Amino acid sequence: MADEKKTPVVDASQKVETKAYVPTYKIRPELKAAVMKAIGKYPFNQIASIMNAINVEVMDHNTLTNVVNVLGNFPYQDVAQLLSSINDFVEQVVEE
Repeated sequence: MADEKKTPVVDASQKVETKAYVPTYKIRPELKAAVMKAIGKYPFNQIASIMNAINVEVMDHNTLTNVVNVLGNFPYQDVAQLLSSINDFVEQVVEE
């Protein structure tokens, strides 16, 4: 008889659990004060969404990226110092 290779049978009805790693960051309260110092003079409708976004204790990577992108829309002289020191206000949360 010829040797037949048997392929393993996969049960397609089983759920596969995958947990994608999304970096999260602990936000220091000083970030809100630094943002207000940098862009607080602008009209409410220009800064309200970013102030709501940073008024949290923990932020995911995508939200942090969006915050940095929004800050990048303000004049360089207003946000350059804040953006160059953004790492002083966030700390990556490492899951064990």
